[in-house]
Amino acid sequence: MGIIINLETNIKENWRKGIILGQEKSLLTSTFVPEFTLEVPKDKKNGNYAINVAMLLSKVEKKNPRELAVILVDLYKSVDTSDNIEKIEIAGPGFINMYLSDKYLSEIIKEALNEKNTYGHNDMLSAEKINLEFVSANPTGLLHMGNARGAAIGDTLANILKALGADVTKEFYINDAGNQIENFGKSLDVRFREALGETGIAFPENGYHGSDIMETVKGYIEKNGDSLLHVAEEVRLKELIKYSLSEKLDHIKTYLGKFGLEYDVWYRESTIHNSGAIQETMKTLEEKDLLYENEGAVWLRTTDLGEEKDEVMIRNNGHPTYFAADIAYHKNKYDRGFNKLINIWGADHHGHVARMKKAMEAIGYSAEGLEVILMQLVRLYKNGEVLRMSKRTGTYVTLEELLEEVGKDAARYFFVMRNPDSHLDFDMDLAKSESSDNPVFYIQYAYARISSILRQLDKDVKEYLDDEDLVLSLDIEKDLALKIGEFEKVLIDAGVRREPYRVASYALELATLFHQFYSICRVLNEEENIKKNRLKIIIATKYTLENVLGILGVSAPERM
Repeated sequence: MGIIINLETNIKENWRKGIILGQEKSLLTSTFVPEFTLEVPKDKKNGNYAINVAMLLSKVEKKNPRELAVILVDLYKSVDTSDNIEKIEIAGPGFINMYLSDKYLSEIIKEALNEKNTYGHNDMLSAEKINLEFVSANPTGLLHMGNARGAAIGDTLANILKALGADVTKEFYINDAGNQIENFGKSLDVRFREALGETGIAFPENGYHGSDIMETVKGYIEKNGDSLLHVAEEVRLKELIKYSLSEKLDHIKTYLGKFGLEYDVWYRESTIHNSGAIQETMKTLEEKDLLYENEGAVWLRTTDLGEEKDEVMIRNNGHPTYFAADIAYHKNKYDRGFNKLINIWGADHHGHVARMKKAMEAIGYSAEGLEVILMQLVRLYKNGEVLRMSKRTGTYVTLEELLEEVGKDAARYFFVMRNPDSHLDFDMDLAKSESSDNPVFYIQYAYARISSILRQLDKDVKEYLDDEDLVLSLDIEKDLALKIGEFEKVLIDAGVRREPYRVASYALELATLFHQFYSICRVLNEEENIKKNRLKIIIATKYTLENVLGILGVSAPERM
């Protein structure tokens, strides 16, 4: 664990030791040791930490909290032998405010300088083997805004979990089986025949109307001609589906790659169907007396699992439902050795979450091990108006179009900067602007400013990075050091709570403090000792920004 985590652990332990010492010395009358909180005050005038222990003990000790706080502070000072705390003050009805020492803030900078690109990382999740599945867009069309938001959130969360020591596998589930693929094939068949001159062909009721599949069949004809007109329909459908799925997947992989995302596993739904996994799952459910037949279909007694209605597993035509395949797929994940399954789904899948968890439990796997992050919709704005139409698809704006318009860095940051369960308004004009109002520009500009300072050094930067303590004389220097020290806590909160937006917010806070530092503090034209101190601070900031931007999947430009 890093320096801040260790400090807070030690502070809490020293307060407990102080209370126990007070009980042993009869300065306290009870044997009660309360569970207290160590808070970071919103107003820095109230210290770096505030503790409510005196107020929690006042009732059992039958003392005024302020009077009790005096005793507790003396006890704390008698057990804390470090020089991390500069002063302790009693405030209000009995709050105890603690102020960190400059020496301790100096240690934060030293740690960042020593750990460089691993600063803020730790191994608290090293026991976790996590399967993180996200995007998993149907390979029947182009990637849209919802897919893009899921991609940014999923990849950033994977980076956070890896920084906390977890073994993470990023997985894309390719829906290449079932009714949707049959309808996709029939749609391709109609467009193929129309492209070769046939007219009056009925389009399938649940077909795919996107203009992109017209481009697909034209591409097939250019490469292969019209030979498929002269084969059986079943053969033609199979060939068109095979060609189109390959093309669509290549497109998905290409644009996710341009978005900065590489998957570890591309898992096909057809593998589940062809491997016997669904039949094996059905057998397990049958042995638990959770299946029954009705009107030629096989049903799962989800009402026995607490759901409002039973669910079809095998249709009366003998084909398994998506739910049946999904249970088998998640069982397969557990069988591959993962102890945590995290899925990122659209909010419209909320009704599927509880029944999937209960199904996992029914077949003997952990319901708690399956986590689902639900993601709300994105509204895209341009020129102050909601942008609904795509030039390419005529219905939705694609990831390809967004990348062309605003670029990878802005897109990734904007998709992550809000909690997944909140709607996101994506302002394309703001994302492209080169101003302090654009958080991506503002963060990257902080990094570029640091790089510019370092390029102007008259000697190698290593000559300034000795192990001497820093002298932090200005509040902005102390504030920046403390913000650097918070990085590990931010990573832990973001990883444990599955909330990547915390890292995006932190990046902006750190950049904001650096820009304030830059406007107040000269670096190169100062006395040598001040110059050395401030160089250490900005290089520590540089490492921290690199780490944060790397986790967000945003570039760190040295020039802007």
